[in-house]
Amino acid sequence: MAFDLEHLQASISKSLCDTVGVHQREDGLLMLDTPFAFPDGDHYPIYVRETTSGRLELSDLGHTLMHMSYDHDVDTLYRGNRATHRERIVSQCGVREESGRFSVETAPDQIAEALFRLVQAITKIYGLTEFGQVRRTSEFNEELRQILSRKFSEKAFTPDYIVSGIPDRENYPVDYCFNGATRSPLFLYGVPNQDKARLTTINLLHFKVNELQFNSVIVFENRKSIPTKDMARLETVSGTTVSSLAAEKELVQALQVWMD
Repeated sequence: MAFDLEHLQASISKSLCDTVGVHQREDGLLMLDTPFAFPDGDHYPIYVRETTSGRLELSDLGHTLMHMSYDHDVDTLYRGNRATHRERIVSQCGVREESGRFSVETAPDQIAEALFRLVQAITKIYGLTEFGQVRRTSEFNEELRQILSRKFSEKAFTPDYIVSGIPDRENYPVDYCFNGATRSPLFLYGVPNQDKARLTTINLLHFKVNELQFNSVIVFENRKSIPTKDMARLETVSGTTVSSLAAEKELVQALQVWMD
């Protein structure tokens, strides 16, 4: 079956046009409505203005980095490997970067192509926030395991522990359960990032809602990296907290308090 290329092109053009709109804000700025969004659902902020030469400039007006700063340290985009990757993205997408503002200039009849280049750049730059996170998380978890193995016997704790007697127990695993606790069970969670902080809060809250008697120790990769609101929620349901693995002595003492 042969495609009708003209009909296909017309259909694609219409579909794209239907998903992109433009409106004028109360402050007079023109803004594109597009289907492209950040992971939290907020749409990419794409503004349009006419340049003195009669061309169009599409820009995020610095809102991409501002949006990222709510949950990430954007300064890391300008250091080390992330800086190299950011510069490469800007170059490959043909985007201009100035004082944290990403933009592209185009002729009016080429605005679609320019929009896609800017959107591609924003998407890739946002993706840099996850750059190296999996590796760092793996290294954190391995270092925590090594500390526990070095300071306690293998019989002292059970990794990936599933609590009995609660609903949906498989969905609420414990990083480490210390079997030698003389009072209630002692649950240890390693928290390398914001996502794990939120997950740990949910787990501990589920245990409390189901009236499970337990003690908990939370050890962070870097306590200061956890956003204030997430930290506050976690602290309302957790027991002892240890700021980082560098505080190994503090961690061991916190565990021994419940095991003695």
